Amino acid sequence: MRKKRTFKKLMAVMIIFIILIELAGNFLVVDEKPVKSDVVIVLSGDTNRLEKGIELYKKGYASHLMFSNGRENNLYQGSRASGIPARSIILENHATSTSENALFTEKLMKQHGLKSAIVVSSNYHMRRVKYNYDKAFKKTGITLTYCSSGGSHYHPATWWLTSLNRKITYTEYIKLVGNYFGLNGTNSKKTLKKFFSIIPDKNS
Repeated sequence: MRKKRTFKKLMAVMIIFIILIELAGNFLVVDEKPVKSDVVIVLSGDTNRLEKGIELYKKGYASHLMFSNGRENNLYQGSRASGIPARSIILENHATSTSENALFTEKLMKQHGLKSAIVVSSNYHMRRVKYNYDKAFKKTGITLTYCSSGGSHYHPATWWLTSLNRKITYTEYIKLVGNYFGLNGTNSKKTLKKFFSIIPDKNS
């Protein structure tokens, strides 16, 4: 009888553990239905972000595109090559972290009198984006919608199967906790780099 009870408890623990592992990747993704807004804010990064921003713009969801850290990865050049007129593009060229993306784009929105935005980034990055943007825009009255650009590299439902996806997941959770405690920017990135050099992924 005791063995049966112990077995059932172990099975319950294993099931809960498996569910938590699966949810860990999905939790990072925030992907809301786009709504008509004043501007689409695209955070610098992979080309999927730029493509998603251009797609939303061309579908008429906004009349402006704002690129945060727009010099990185040729966001401006890429958008112009896709036929976006220069008058529709707003550049923010100073952000070095997600928290700065939020702070600097909030200032630009106020300067341009913009009242609503669709914020675009990679699927794995969106939970942290939402945290930082909700915090920075809390008392502004500006409406935000969060749309994931998706991505060919990160698979939230099976994130533990590849070294790259495991590293992305660990990194995002560490950064999310760090942002919560006010840690961001260059110093945090250096600390994170040291962490992964001390604890390598042996399963890669």
